Amino acid sequence: MRKINLILIVVLIFNFTCCQNQGKNKFYKESEEIYKSAIEIHDEVMPMMSEIMKLQSALKSKKEGISDDESLEKINIVLQKLENAHNSMMHWMRNITPIPDISDNDSSLSTYPSEDEMLKIQQKSLESIKEVKAAILTSIKEANTLLSAL
Repeated sequence: MRKINLILIVVLIFNFTCCQNQGKNKFYKESEEIYKSAIEIHDEVMPMMSEIMKLQSALKSKKEGISDDESLEKINIVLQKLENAHNSMMHWMRNITPIPDISDNDSSLSTYPSEDEMLKIQQKSLESIKEVKAAILTSIKEANTLLSAL
């Protein structure tokens, strides 16, 4: 009877340990997938930052030769949108939270948020980079349209 109890305890401990590791692996995989999706969007739009700078320069050059208040206001509005898109990308990059490698027994893991909180952080980061992408695409389109009209 003692052997059966001992075996039962060992099996229960083993199952409990496996379940906990599977939960961490599930959390890790889900957070990592969200993080990778955010990075893919970043990698897609980051090269557009140079286009934003070129458009800003072109609009500032056009602005120098224009005296029409309405046109100047349109240029200033689009310049501000380009600047906001640029700043949004910089802000996103400064605030991204990488996923810790749970396979390591790293003492710095204790400084990371809980599993649920990390998942929420990654979801928020993904939504944020989607908004950055939209701002970049919209501001570039508006700048090109305005330059064509001037």
